[in-house]
Amino acid sequence: MVVAWGNLVMARQETLSLDSERKYKMTVAGQLFKHLGLQMYSGAVPAISELISNAYDAMARNVWIELPTHAAIAPSDAIVVRDDGHGMSFDECNSRYLSVGRDRRSHQNEWTRQYNGLESRKVQGRKGIGKLAGFGIADFIDIRTVKDGQIAHFGLDYSDLTRSSNFADAEGYAPESLSDDGRYTEDSPGTTVRLSRLKLSRSINEEQFRKSIARRLLIIDENFTVYVNDTPVSRQEIPFQFRIPESVDTWQMDELPNRQPLKWWAGFCSDTIPVEEQRGFVVYVRGKLAQTPWFFDLSGGVWGQHGMQYLTGEVQADFLDDSVDLIATDRATVRWEDPTAVPLKEWGQRKIRELLETWSDKRREAKRTSPKVSQFLQQAERLPERERQVFTRVVDRICGIPQLDKDQEGRDIADDLVEFAFNALTNRSFLDAIRRLNAASPSEYDKFSEVLSEWDIIELVNTAHLVKGRVEIIRKFKEMIRDRVPEKPDMQDYVRDHPWLIDPKWTTLAHEVTLDRLIAEEFEIDSPDGNEGSKRLDFFCLGDRYKTAHVVETKRPGGLVGRKEFDQLRDYVYFLRRKLQQEADEENQRTTIRGLLIADRVSPGDEIHAQELQRSDVFDIRTWDNLLTATETLHGEFLDVVRTRVSSDDPRLENLSDVST
Repeated sequence: MVVAWGNLVMARQETLSLDSERKYKMTVAGQLFKHLGLQMYSGAVPAISELISNAYDAMARNVWIELPTHAAIAPSDAIVVRDDGHGMSFDECNSRYLSVGRDRRSHQNEWTRQYNGLESRKVQGRKGIGKLAGFGIADFIDIRTVKDGQIAHFGLDYSDLTRSSNFADAEGYAPESLSDDGRYTEDSPGTTVRLSRLKLSRSINEEQFRKSIARRLLIIDENFTVYVNDTPVSRQEIPFQFRIPESVDTWQMDELPNRQPLKWWAGFCSDTIPVEEQRGFVVYVRGKLAQTPWFFDLSGGVWGQHGMQYLTGEVQADFLDDSVDLIATDRATVRWEDPTAVPLKEWGQRKIRELLETWSDKRREAKRTSPKVSQFLQQAERLPERERQVFTRVVDRICGIPQLDKDQEGRDIADDLVEFAFNALTNRSFLDAIRRLNAASPSEYDKFSEVLSEWDIIELVNTAHLVKGRVEIIRKFKEMIRDRVPEKPDMQDYVRDHPWLIDPKWTTLAHEVTLDRLIAEEFEIDSPDGNEGSKRLDFFCLGDRYKTAHVVETKRPGGLVGRKEFDQLRDYVYFLRRKLQQEADEENQRTTIRGLLIADRVSPGDEIHAQELQRSDVFDIRTWDNLLTATETLHGEFLDVVRTRVSSDDPRLENLSDVST
C-alpha cells in the first residue's frame, strides 16, 4: 500500500513537470480568407466600395474605375481601380497593407495627414480587412503603388491563400513580386489595384453600378471624385413630393438622449419607390455605409406599412465607430443590441412614426388642393347647407386614405372618387324631388313649381353627363379615323353598336339581325354563323322594329367607292322595301327604309350616278369626317338648348363647361 502511494506521487510529479513545458499555439487557416473576402464582400459594389474607401484614406483626390460592361464577363476581363493618393513604400506595404486585421487608428491616428492640398480626413478604415474585399469578386489582386518615385508591385492569389493550412509560421504567406517591383519611375504617386480572374457571373450594369456606389459613400464631393469608365459619380437625390428639410442636399441636426449628435434627412416620393432596397434609411459612419436601408425594425401598422413604400432617407452617426466599433464586419449592419446603439434605434422608430404622420397630413392637404378636388369643393359651396357639409366630410375622408394613388392610366384615384361622390350626392335629389312632388297637394302651386325647377336641373345634369361622354367618344372615334382603322370589324362594329354616332336621333335604333339575314339569304351571301372562317357581312341593319329601317355600309377611311357599291346598296334597299312594305302585315309595315353609305371618296365619273340615287331617296353618302363633325355639333347644340332652361350659375353645371363643339 505504501509502495503504491509512492508510485502515484512520483507519477503526478512527472505530469506537473511536463505541463510546465507545454505551450499553446493559435494558427490562422487559409480558409479564413474565404470568410473575409468572398463571403463578406460578394458583389462588385461592396467590394469596390472598400477599395474606394482605401483611396480616400490615402488622401486621393480622384479614383478611376474601369469596368467591363459588355454582355457577359469574359475570362480576360479585369476591373481596375486607380487613385492619385500618396501611395505606399515597400516597407509600408509589408508592415501596414499586408498586415491583415491591423487597426490603423490604434497604430497611427484618427485623422490622416494633410496631403495633395487637402485638409486632414477622418480615417474610414479600422478592421484591416478591406484590402481583401477584392477576393469577393476576383481570384487575383494585382497591387501597383508608387511613392517617392519607387514602385512596389505584387500580387495576391486567392487559390494560394486558401490552400495554405495556416500562416502561424515565421514566414507567413509570400505575395508574388511582379514585373517592375522595386524600380524607380517618374509616375505620379498613387495606387492601382487590378482585379482579374473575375468570379462575376452576370454583366455589370454601369448606370446601376454608379448609382449604387453613390448610395454607399457620402464622401463623394468636390474634393473626392470617383469616375466609372471616365464618367463621374454624383450623389443626386430623386424627386420628392415632400422632403425634410425642404432644400436638396441639406441635413437636419439632432441629439440623442445619450447626448450623441447625428444628422439626417428624409424624403417621400409622390409614387411608391419601385425598388424595395431603396426604401428606408441608410446609416453612414464617417461617410461610409454602415447599415443598408431599413426602418429601425419598425413594423408600422397598416397605413405605416403603406407609407414606408414612399419613404427614403439618410442618417450620419459617426459615434457608432468611435471608442467602440459597432459596425459589423460586412459593413452592411450595425450591432443594434449594443447599449451605445440602442438610443439611435429608438430615435429612428420615433422619427419614422412622426414622419409618417406628417406625410399623411401633407398628402391629405395635397389631394384637397389638387385642381379637380378644389373645383368640386368650390362648386359645393353653393349647394344646400346639408349637402355641402356631407360632401366636405366625404372629401376629407377620401383625401385622408394614404393608399389612394394613381391608377394604371396615371389618373388620381382620389380625384375620381371625389367626382363620383359629388355626382352621387347631387343625383340623390331625384328621389327627394319625387317625394316632395308626391307630398304636395294640387293647390300648392308654389311647391309644385319649385319641384319642377329642381327637376329641370337634375335632368340637365344627367343629360349633360351623357352628352359629355358621347362627345368624348366621338373625339376618340375621330382618332381611329385618322389612324385608318380597318372598316371591319372595328369601325363597322363601333357604328353598329352606337347608332347615335350617325345621328343623335338614332339613339333608339338597334341592330336588327333578322333583316341582315333576309338580305344575306336573298343575295346568297354567306351569313356569319359563329363558325370559324365564316364570311363577315359588309353591311348591317338598324331599325326600331316598327316604322324605320336603315341599311348601313361602312368603308375604310380614305377608301374609294363607285357604281358597284352604289348599285349593291340600292338593291339591298329595294329588296327590303318590297319585303317589309308589301308582304308584311299592315301593322308591321315599315314606312321608312333607306340606305347609308359611309365612305370618304367616290370614283371619278360615278358622282352623277350617286347623286341620282340620293335624289331618289334610296340612300345617303356621308364621309367619316362629316359624319362625326355633324354628330358632335348636334350633341353640342342639344346641350346648349337644354342649358337655357336653368340658371347658368348652378354649381352642378360647372364641371360640364368643357363640353363644346
